[in-house]
Amino acid sequence: MTEIFIKYNPYKVETNITFENRELTNESIMSQFKYERFQVWIEQLVPILANEVLNDTVFKIIFHGTTPDYEDLVEVCQYYNDVDGMGITIDHVKAKETEDKISELEKLVQDMQEGPFGELRDKKIQRNFDKAINAEFEIAVIATMSSGKSTLINSILGTELMPSKNEACTATIAQIKNVDGFEGFVGACYDEEGNEITLEQPITSEDMAVYNESEDVSLIKIAGDIPNIHSHKMNLVLVDTPGPNNSMNSAHRDHTYRVIKNDSKPMVLYVLNGTQLHTDDDKALLTAVAEQMRAGGKQSKDRFIFAVNKVDNFDPEKGEDVGGVLKNVEMYLRDHGIMNPNIYPVSAELAKVIRKHQSGSRLTRVQRRTLQNYDLFTEEPSMHLNQYNPLSPSVKKQIQLKIDEARSKDDEYTEALYHSGVPAIEAAINEYLEKYAVTSKISNAIHSFQKIIEEQQMVQNLIEEFSHNQDERRKMNEQMKRLKEIIQNGEKGTELKEKVLNLSVDVKKDIVKVQAKIQTQLTDISIEFGESQIKKEDAAEKITKCRKIVETLQSDVLTDLEQTIKNYIISHAQKFIEEYKSYVAELVDMTTMEDLKFDPFKLFASSIPNVNEIISSHVYLKNEVVGTEKVKNENRKVYKPWTLFQKKFIEKEIYADVEYVNAEDLLEEFIAPIKQHLEENIDGAIEHLKKENQELKNFFIKEVEKLEEILKEKAEKYEKMSQDTEDLSVKIEQNKVKQEWLKNLITRIEQVLDI
Repeated sequence: MTEIFIKYNPYKVETNITFENRELTNESIMSQFKYERFQVWIEQLVPILANEVLNDTVFKIIFHGTTPDYEDLVEVCQYYNDVDGMGITIDHVKAKETEDKISELEKLVQDMQEGPFGELRDKKIQRNFDKAINAEFEIAVIATMSSGKSTLINSILGTELMPSKNEACTATIAQIKNVDGFEGFVGACYDEEGNEITLEQPITSEDMAVYNESEDVSLIKIAGDIPNIHSHKMNLVLVDTPGPNNSMNSAHRDHTYRVIKNDSKPMVLYVLNGTQLHTDDDKALLTAVAEQMRAGGKQSKDRFIFAVNKVDNFDPEKGEDVGGVLKNVEMYLRDHGIMNPNIYPVSAELAKVIRKHQSGSRLTRVQRRTLQNYDLFTEEPSMHLNQYNPLSPSVKKQIQLKIDEARSKDDEYTEALYHSGVPAIEAAINEYLEKYAVTSKISNAIHSFQKIIEEQQMVQNLIEEFSHNQDERRKMNEQMKRLKEIIQNGEKGTELKEKVLNLSVDVKKDIVKVQAKIQTQLTDISIEFGESQIKKEDAAEKITKCRKIVETLQSDVLTDLEQTIKNYIISHAQKFIEEYKSYVAELVDMTTMEDLKFDPFKLFASSIPNVNEIISSHVYLKNEVVGTEKVKNENRKVYKPWTLFQKKFIEKEIYADVEYVNAEDLLEEFIAPIKQHLEENIDGAIEHLKKENQELKNFFIKEVEKLEEILKEKAEKYEKMSQDTEDLSVKIEQNKVKQEWLKNLITRIEQVLDI
């Protein structure tokens, strides 16, 4: 059987695929995937291997990597085995167990600050590292009305913090930052402008209810322990986001759309009411979710968790099947364009009550009755909700071990808790953090200083080379002198600036997509006004319904335009950087010293910035039948026998003045300002792009001048280093100690990144 060897390192975000002693990831077909996250392209792997590499459907994959990545590969291969009849087997070479990599990295950077290289003590390195290591990871909880969202958050917290009412109650954004081991919760309130209006202080559910009803409060920042989600030294923030149907202002609705479209892929916990699907409020939001899930491979799917709450409201003894409910949910989501969603059935109320009871908190009378009904989840097999969730096999096994342990101890409350489905959602969050967030954080942190280390390593190698190779040293010296002359001449710098000024990025395609979305929604609104005339009260109802569509459309369009601008800036910045790289490469080439043993370009690579551094109503009257009422039949008379067979009471038409509106006029009156506003948004975005374009060009031209100075300084440094002086012998002696220290540092980095 043909064997394919795949090694994927999630910390380096690097894949190596080997077949017949050649590395496929160095070849054109697979090279596009070498430095891409595994989950982005894993679904393309099997067809490429079967059709373009092996020309066979039966083969064996030997996978070296972490368990979560292995299980993703198994899932994909199993799909092709089941659906296409392929014969793929997989062996797993497990990645070695690692200690806390983030702690190791922090110690490593601290040692860099105390080490012998001044370049590694640069405050910019520490600042970029701190920014990467302290980045917050958001878990946004969103839902429409009466889904039990607040109850689910409370069940995760293990206490009553978020106010829960039968009516829609979330009117503010609440951010709960995880602080491991913290007792209770503290919080502060902020207005729409971000001004602090209450100082940080201990906060309770009663306080939250008061703040939530205050028109002055837009955001509540809370700190406390989120006990059942493993932080992995991540700065976790659980965000309770107002739903699209009950936001106090458009800023909250905009926030929800930004979370869904965020490139950093925060988790989204979308809570659905299992007893009440098919709400108009879900439609627009789920459509936005579907767009994102289609956009970026498996990770884009994994970041969305659909929690189907209140499944304990169904009675298995009456034939109300949880499995059937979940099928309905799956079809409902499919109707909105969401395929193969991660659906988790839960009873948030039961989980919350059990955790409160286990912590010794006082329960209300209603909560005590809920606790008494725990046996529904222990005795009724169909209410063992873990059987329905899409967790990976290894995580499902861990939960089952917890259930078996609780059962062996006759701990029925804990057993019921695990059957409630809430611990499964927590496990899914933990798995996502481990698979994506932690690995990404470590990669970003190392990238913040890796180029500087590589440059220093090369410098040390140069000094070593100069110690016994006079010819190489002389060539280096001549090259650096020539490089200084070219920079001083300024001709190449002028060419670069002209290229920057002429650079452009086409955004018409993105703008057209936004315009198409607007047109689709406005067409839907027009259909609502399909009749030529509408009763005034019906018109008011239609206007209310359409206003909701418009509000969500405005948020959707706004965040689309924001994303377009962001992508534009990133694309433009990337083009500037590529031009600068070409500029540096041309400078080096113009020195005509091509026979050096080292790559001169790499000496200046750390000076080249990255994208992240560059960024930051017509009424009239009409007399018409409006209904009927019972009136006495005056035609029925005793002296007219033939009328006695008629009804004593008859239906008589009543005429009254009814207010009508002209649908076409109303539609034009309603839609015209909407179209104007949205078109102004687009025009404003285009103007903003033009302004950003010019500002970005001006910024980069100034950066070119700064970078030229840095290049000259480096050229002088390397020229001096390569001079035939006594200073070189001193440097060679010093270099032995520094080189040993640097080798040790690089080894430690490799150990952190190793699997």
